[in-house]
Amino acid sequence: MSVTMMLSSVLLLLLATIISKIQSANAFASSSFKKYGSQHRLASNKATVTLQSSTSSISNNDSSSTPPPNVLCIGETLWDSLPSGIFLGGAPSNVAVHLAYLFNNAPSASSDNKADEINNNRPTVAVATCLGKDQLGKEAQRRLALNGVRTDYVQYHSEWETGMATAILDSNGDATYEFNTPAAWDGLYLDSNLKCLIQQREEEQRTDGHEEEEEKDNESHHVLFVLGTIAGRLDNDHGATSLSTLVSVRNSAPEGTVVVDINLRSPWYKDETVLELIRGSSEEKEKKKLALLKVNEEELVILERWCGNMDTNADDLFGDALKIRMEQLAQALNTQRICVTRGDKGAALWCDNGSGASFDENPGCSLPNKKNNSDTVGAGDAFLASLINSLFIHGETSEKALERACALGGYVAGCRGATPAHGDAPDTLRNVFSIV
Repeated sequence: MSVTMMLSSVLLLLLATIISKIQSANAFASSSFKKYGSQHRLASNKATVTLQSSTSSISNNDSSSTPPPNVLCIGETLWDSLPSGIFLGGAPSNVAVHLAYLFNNAPSASSDNKADEINNNRPTVAVATCLGKDQLGKEAQRRLALNGVRTDYVQYHSEWETGMATAILDSNGDATYEFNTPAAWDGLYLDSNLKCLIQQREEEQRTDGHEEEEEKDNESHHVLFVLGTIAGRLDNDHGATSLSTLVSVRNSAPEGTVVVDINLRSPWYKDETVLELIRGSSEEKEKKKLALLKVNEEELVILERWCGNMDTNADDLFGDALKIRMEQLAQALNTQRICVTRGDKGAALWCDNGSGASFDENPGCSLPNKKNNSDTVGAGDAFLASLINSLFIHGETSEKALERACALGGYVAGCRGATPAHGDAPDTLRNVFSIV
């Protein structure tokens, strides 16, 4: 066992011991949260969370009686062990937390009734993941809920432990990861809650075309499914089910309602499984287009190679040259939009608008007063959350969406951990990424 894995095991045992001895959320907030450097604040005005029963391998929550979420993030929830502490993480969960922060940034209300009205009209985000039946799993579920993320699609695995990732940071703060394997998040499966949600969305899409124009205000009810590729890392090995679940959602969800976030963590991916998740199954008669595919500059080159686009230049990351690369890849991968992030050099977004294509770039934002102990963990997830909020929830232009996303991603890149509180961001950035 490597030294890093041994250290993470010790930290995992220590955290589990502490959590098991804590009798109240307030006590935990004042001690363990501070000790481990968590950015997750426990707001006093949030409702008490009732933990799901651990007597079953899946969640006992029934989502049929509540309105569907506007966004459902599907994939891994785990604990990131960083040099600066232990943080709740996993790309889809990070996206969900940032979306919850953004959704809850509503204008202040002058009365309780007005506040209730605003809360009822706010979009919601949920996470579909699988946790272990252990203290860390319960704590992960509790923290997600306290941050405003719905957990009615959370499952519990009967045998595997909650996931843990040991992050090794380089001199730039960029991370490589070692995972405990298999972990609970490898065992996510298509349960009745997920099936029901997808069926409802398919039925809505069919009926939308037959309704009168004045009654077709259903856009706010459509669910956007956000899929992370890393949850399919084990394929079907070790009894893992997450990949088949992700593929089922990709193939079953209505066209233009799926976002795929590429996370290629060697050796945890295969080209054929990643491409199937992006394009849709080859067995489907009509492949439905993705709403959005997000990649970074390194992943762009890998996907181009997999698609046989060998004539491109990896250094063409700006202007018309990048536009051509993105358009070719979007056509090869069956997506309506593709976004390429370029680290501190900003990002680009190509969109097929039906009547034509658009291409926008943003140079990124400078990081004011970047902390010495900061890391880039979660910056891409924050970027994606802001992009989703702007493009799909508020219907803003690609240019404005990129501006907001770069601001939030830049803020997180200058912080410690993947989900720092948005309220701590400098005004110059918060005024850009917040939609009030």
